[in-house]
Amino acid sequence: MRSRILKSAWTLAACLPTLAMAQQPVHREGSWELSLGGGFLFVDAALRNFLGSGAPEYRFANSTTPSGAVPTAVARLGYNFNRHFGFSVSGAGAMGSGVTYLTPAASVTYTGNLNAKTSPFVIVGTELTRISGNNSRVTHSTWGAHAGLGIRSMLSEDLALRLEGRMRFEGYREVPMTKRTVFNPVVTLGLSYFVGGRQPAVPIAAAPPRVRVDTIVRMRIDTVVRVRMDTVRVTLETAPGPEPQLVLRVQFQTNATALLPKSRPVLDTIALAILATPNSRWEVQGHTDSIGTAEANRILGRGRAQTVVDYLVSKGVDRSIMTATGFGPDRPVFSNSSVYGRAQNRRVQLRRVPPPPTGPPVR
Repeated sequence: MRSRILKSAWTLAACLPTLAMAQQPVHREGSWELSLGGGFLFVDAALRNFLGSGAPEYRFANSTTPSGAVPTAVARLGYNFNRHFGFSVSGAGAMGSGVTYLTPAASVTYTGNLNAKTSPFVIVGTELTRISGNNSRVTHSTWGAHAGLGIRSMLSEDLALRLEGRMRFEGYREVPMTKRTVFNPVVTLGLSYFVGGRQPAVPIAAAPPRVRVDTIVRMRIDTVVRVRMDTVRVTLETAPGPEPQLVLRVQFQTNATALLPKSRPVLDTIALAILATPNSRWEVQGHTDSIGTAEANRILGRGRAQTVVDYLVSKGVDRSIMTATGFGPDRPVFSNSSVYGRAQNRRVQLRRVPPPPTGPPVR
């Protein structure tokens, strides 16, 4: 019976590394792991023979044939350095046939992926066992080591079911046995609770590089002046269509129309460009991100456009050649799913309005 139990336990343990680790990982690097469990200690036959030998007033066990499968309990405290390696100290206690086994141990653990839903692991370490029995008799191992396999299955983000099988190797040189090294397998099932853990740094979207303000030249009808307020940059490029635009990446705060101080130097340059383009008319378009209702954003967009109009008027531009219009979130230039994208969508554009047709109407 004992051999069948051991064979089943080790067969299961051998299959553990092939189990899938599926589920979105939670970061448990740098976490403390507290484990409590119970199971069975299978005592080596040579050690059982010694514990059951001798006269009743001298032997350890209360029977000449002490039990080979002894109930055991274990408590463990471990620290996980990263998702693979950890260190733990533990204490195990077992009692059967009047004999008590107390085993402190220290172990190193290698886990396939501690952050996964299911995480097989390998454990090795050192230990000593103190054995006490009837008539106040006490003995202990002179050296000990263990190696085993286990698996954790997460029940929640912090709580896991833990199954572990170890083979304990112990030497009893002071015990008069024909075999000085004994093999005591132990199988336990319990719960692990994780405390703490290091969360990965949240990646911050890289802002465009800051550059100097270039000198703007006289604007022709086939030229677009693109002004990026987030980088304070003014450049020139050829217009892709017949209606040139001044694109102002003015970085408004959410739900605000006030002009930021860093916008003024660039708007001063834009005012000079408009003044250098006689007989031109402009539509000042206000755009917003997607936060809030569409109607409220259209009102907000028009308020931002009006803020730019008022500032340009203060720099000498004729108010009659500019019209403020609010488009709200209807014309995004970036995705509104990110903070950086929403900041880019909070902008103002100046579109040059074509002059009205001249001459007699076409019949």
